[in-house]
Amino acid sequence: MISLIVATLNRVTELDRLLRSLEEQSYRDFEVLVVDQNPDDRLVPVLGLHARLLIRHLRSERGLSRARNVGLRVARGDIIAIPDDDCWYPQELLATVATWFESHSEFGLLFTALRTAENTPSGPKTPATARRCTKSDVSTCLAASAALFMRRSVSTAVGGFNESLGIGAASKYQAGEERDYVLRAHQHGFQFWYEPSFTVHHPPFGSIERLKKTTYAYALSEGCVQRMYRYPLHKVGSDLIRSFGGAAVRLCQGDWFKASVYALRGAGQLVGYISGPRDLSRRATPLGQ
Repeated sequence: MISLIVATLNRVTELDRLLRSLEEQSYRDFEVLVVDQNPDDRLVPVLGLHARLLIRHLRSERGLSRARNVGLRVARGDIIAIPDDDCWYPQELLATVATWFESHSEFGLLFTALRTAENTPSGPKTPATARRCTKSDVSTCLAASAALFMRRSVSTAVGGFNESLGIGAASKYQAGEERDYVLRAHQHGFQFWYEPSFTVHHPPFGSIERLKKTTYAYALSEGCVQRMYRYPLHKVGSDLIRSFGGAAVRLCQGDWFKASVYALRGAGQLVGYISGPRDLSRRATPLGQ
């Protein structure tokens, strides 16, 4: 069985699209754990439209990592995924993922590509070819948590998501929870693979309003995670060169907006790496609590 843990807040039509894509899956052995962070019953009607699915409607206080931990505690699948409430799956995705895990016993985690409805990349740039991923290139291989699939043995060993990280956390680190989780899995000896031929669909991340709102905060979290896991200075430095170098190039081209985005990304990562708490990685929530 595959367990799909969907943390959701303030989205109804988008969640309906995801559920419709799940109804169309050729692979049928899965459950959907909808972890509802809304203060009302707005999801009840849309969940009622999908009686063909095995849905469990759970409740959680706000916080993305907190909601995912609610789902992890009751998930029954041998494979676990954490799709965003605004993503959707191609018809054969779950069948393909299940088959892949059956034939790749040495890997605990699988990363897919994120693509728009037009099949163009929707998130950060990822490699063009399949590859075994390492600690140094997790941020390159894993575009976002919606692209992550893992064995139950990973969650058993790693525990819950770090509730000090991610959207809605009671800290300034409003991202990075999936990077932290994968890096903890790495510490436990699990291996991960990036497979760009597998697709999770997601709306574009690069809208102007979204970039203005999230670039610095997300980069701050990325820098903090790199500090937590003691990334070497040459790795951090190469990331900063790309960010500030990109800002300089865009500035010379007269693209003020993209120059500011690159600069914000570099500044956020630098501040996060210099000032982030090293002990934040110890605050992950055990699934037994």
